[in-house]
Amino acid sequence: MLKKAQEGRYAVGAFNVENMEMVKAVIAAAEELRAPVMLQTTPSTVKYGTVETFAAIVAAEAKKASVPVCLHLDHGDSYELACQCMENGYTSVMIDGSKEDFAGNVSVTKKVVEAAHAKGLPVEAELGKVGGKEDDHEAEADTNTDPMEAKEFVEQTQVDSLAVAIGTAHGFYEGTPVLDKERISEIKKVV
Repeated sequence: MLKKAQEGRYAVGAFNVENMEMVKAVIAAAEELRAPVMLQTTPSTVKYGTVETFAAIVAAEAKKASVPVCLHLDHGDSYELACQCMENGYTSVMIDGSKEDFAGNVSVTKKVVEAAHAKGLPVEAELGKVGGKEDDHEAEADTNTDPMEAKEFVEQTQVDSLAVAIGTAHGFYEGTPVLDKERISEIKKVV
């Protein structure tokens, strides 16, 4: 889905869903726009709703959809959770080792990539620190992704997609965000 979007030079919307009504609404909007869509769950969402329940809801609704729909683990916080999602029908996972140092992030990401690629599934990882509040984790300051570190990270992990920090934040912005758009171009040149 993302490869086609990259080749076609368009974006794919990714939306965190927390119940059946949200799943139905996001798919309905995607169908209306005739656009592929990613439905995502976070560790805190599956903590109360369970991986199995969300996978079943999304699978049932995706089967009826006229557009491509995938189910993605967003900001997965452990190898075990990523594997649980893969075993229960998720079509992609993210492992977020950004709270670890570089070596720790590489280590957990490589482990998830190995398990996912054995099942033919793609993996997203995060490098750098995105500010704001996300689930139970709160970052006070941004640490933007270094392009050469991104190159090394992707080479070492073989991750399929990379979430990078460029001055964005989760949640509400305090003040006006300053996005380092040039950094994306720099990262794209080497990754």
